[in-house]
Amino acid sequence: MKGLSVVSISILLLLAGPAGAQIDFEAAVDYAVGQQPSGLAVADFDGNTSPDLAVTSDTPDKVSILFNTGTGTFAAPVNVALGSGVSPHGVAALDFDDDKDLDLAVVFKDSESVRLLINVSGSFTAGALVATNGTLPRDLVVGDLDQNGFPDVVTSNRDSNDVSVLLNAAGVLAAGVTYAAGTDARGLALGHFNNDTFLDLAVAAHDDRQVSVLLNQGDGTFGAPIALSLGSERRPQGVVAADLDKDGDIDIATSSSTATLNSVTIFLRTGSGTFAAPASFAVAGVNPEGITAADFDVDGEIDLATADQDSALVSVLRNLGGASFDTAVGLAVGTTPGPLVGADLDGNGTRDLVSANRDSNDVSVLINAKSGTIFEDGFESGDTSAWSSTVQ
Repeated sequence: MKGLSVVSISILLLLAGPAGAQIDFEAAVDYAVGQQPSGLAVADFDGNTSPDLAVTSDTPDKVSILFNTGTGTFAAPVNVALGSGVSPHGVAALDFDDDKDLDLAVVFKDSESVRLLINVSGSFTAGALVATNGTLPRDLVVGDLDQNGFPDVVTSNRDSNDVSVLLNAAGVLAAGVTYAAGTDARGLALGHFNNDTFLDLAVAAHDDRQVSVLLNQGDGTFGAPIALSLGSERRPQGVVAADLDKDGDIDIATSSSTATLNSVTIFLRTGSGTFAAPASFAVAGVNPEGITAADFDVDGEIDLATADQDSALVSVLRNLGGASFDTAVGLAVGTTPGPLVGADLDGNGTRDLVSANRDSNDVSVLINAKSGTIFEDGFESGDTSAWSSTVQ
């Protein structure tokens, strides 16, 4: 899988026109996992072309693998033990050792480290623990930052207010190199935010009420953060990169909230590393956390979805064109949803939704009733076989 660059990519769908566009998901089906699930990755681990689920949880510390039966339903979890006292959080899936199957990277909050889990015929072998050199790492994103053909790892570190970049050399991670990213760094996204070919980084700096954009210097190192302010009140949580206005540039969206406002906030790219003033759109619930982007209503525009943790809802916001969003539709899921992933689970060509729900100890699968044909939009060179999200 050399040449792979980013997990989260913008997707368009070939379809009928927008006249009948609407949000149409089946009721959630819940699957039990371990206590307080905090990280979620979706990828085909057993090579049957149907995406499976990987979920991190506590007591004991583990990753639970739920294999897809082929129709978007899932078998009972198979657990991969991670050792005691490590507190696994973010998890992501890509081919880290270039053997053409999908492995896992897991960030351990309490031991401040990352471990690769190498896929061997659907089972996983633990690699070495590698220090992040950042404090309280939570979120994790993966992509080929230095263009050596192997995906690298980035963690956001809440207590040291930075991100750690762990470069991958032929399946072996180097210790983390940290870069300032703003106070209480949370959600992460990779995307091309200037006019070169290297993946840049967007970070939700929660307490600074900004998204920090770190531009790749061309070798997997990063410059000083560029601050995109959400204003004096809104605090960002999750972040996603996608072309929201169909102008060929990658934009940024973040889930954000105040004591009374709950929204997605978008920043449209206007130039090489520059963005327009923010615009915000209300979600259906309270305290949105996880965020993902895809064309859920099959009209050719990239929509947004959030996990609203204090309402047991997933909100889906239809893009009406030009990055203007319709009133959010709320879909019931488990208690305290955090991580949220959009992926085609049933093979009908459209993105379904999965949330990991901390207080009901389960994942909720929402199957998209629409169908279409997925193709890559050309703005991000990536692989649609893997997606991930983390509780903040």
